[in-house]
Amino acid sequence: MALAGCSEEGTGSSEDPVSASPEVTPGAAEENEAPPEEDEADARKKVDDGLPEVDMGGREFRVLNRDRDDFVSDLSFGEEMNGDVVNDSIVSRNAAVADRFNIAFTADYESDPMPIMRSCVTAGDDAYDVCLAQIIQQTAVCYQGGYYDWYTDLPHVDLTKPWYIGNAAEALSVKKHAYVMIGEFDLDVLRFTYCMYYNKDIAASYNLEDIYPVVREGRWTYDYLKSLSDTIYTDLDGNGVKDENDLLTISGDPYSAVVTYQYAFNNPLFTLDGEGVPQMTFDREKAHAIVEKLNALYWESPGGYTQGWGTGWEAWTGNRLLCYTGLFNSASGYRELDFDFGIIPYPKFDEEQVSYYTMSDGAHGGMLVPITVTDPESVSIILEALNAETWKQVVPAYYDTSLKVKLSRDTESAEMLDMLMNSRVFDFGYMCGDWGMAFVIQNLVSVNSNDSESAYRAKDKVAQKTFQKIIDAYIALDEGGN
Repeated sequence: MALAGCSEEGTGSSEDPVSASPEVTPGAAEENEAPPEEDEADARKKVDDGLPEVDMGGREFRVLNRDRDDFVSDLSFGEEMNGDVVNDSIVSRNAAVADRFNIAFTADYESDPMPIMRSCVTAGDDAYDVCLAQIIQQTAVCYQGGYYDWYTDLPHVDLTKPWYIGNAAEALSVKKHAYVMIGEFDLDVLRFTYCMYYNKDIAASYNLEDIYPVVREGRWTYDYLKSLSDTIYTDLDGNGVKDENDLLTISGDPYSAVVTYQYAFNNPLFTLDGEGVPQMTFDREKAHAIVEKLNALYWESPGGYTQGWGTGWEAWTGNRLLCYTGLFNSASGYRELDFDFGIIPYPKFDEEQVSYYTMSDGAHGGMLVPITVTDPESVSIILEALNAETWKQVVPAYYDTSLKVKLSRDTESAEMLDMLMNSRVFDFGYMCGDWGMAFVIQNLVSVNSNDSESAYRAKDKVAQKTFQKIIDAYIALDEGGN
């Protein structure tokens, strides 16, 4: 506050007329005082969702979801407050929506919801209002018809609202039509966001430059990471073989954690043309360079190491790894670590790249509304409210309280989290590609191969046909309806 700052700067006493502050009336003090900054969570609550106030007479809202514990707890239907901030925010969200519209939530949980969803659509069975399932499985069937269009068929959905994340709506659409959607109600999109964890104790022992200014100034690049990996390595067990018992610079699995570099290095497969049609525009020469760089980092540099799923866990938890690729969700397992760590983005391709980018792992879900739903207007109201209230209540609780306070160890990591949250990108080619072109990089890096030209050529014809089939089907659905 302005007056507090002035009084703290004064060094005189009341007996020192020269140093004493001039008399200020209460009115003048209020005028000079800077307005307090509004808390972000409070500001979110004030964003109008624009929904009508409707009494739905106790209607059930029926969800089909995955049965894994984390997906079940993302819904927390029927749960009570237990003191856990995230759980309590989800329970509060559910109560707010249920009370507002006089509805009741029910859910069925299946290991693989999509065959059940397709059976319901085929049989004309109005069993569920929305299906939450793995995004790539959803995009593999949604273009076949049987689902409502999020742009045109759900009248109370507003895809310009902040609870529909980043460019996700664009990446899932063809000419402003989309039959699966990503929103904050899919809390797993947040939980599965990729980042890097940084061991501050190892950095201090090597007298490394403070990583946060490096990131902030745009100098956190592939070359910067590679230079660290070329110098930081110790064969701690003396067996002459590089493994997780040694001191390493960079590690992680060679699969989705490696795919993330394609997006961190700003080379998505698809962008929309002027008519809103996805076009494959990724730079294949750059993709080849990315493969070469990652193989050089993970397989050739002294401090790089990857093998398979779970790579890096033992080194990281054993305080023997400087940088570890992982998900936001991974931090929940790091509460008891006895070393200081920070959270940072993946590096940029080079300093010419304007921004840092990241992605959410393809294990995250999306939302499908089957055309068997007889009251899409009510469903659109409830879905919009669930996405809005998740953005208003749950995301701040998970992100600010669970990540920033409980899990990250310093305020600068909180700044990095803000940066990561604002840099998530979604790609039509990744989500609609049926584990094809977007996964070439992981296929090559996992076996230390630089033969990207052959790998892309082998998939190119099938990929082009697959993507064109999806695009044509979207256009046909637009013209003929579901």
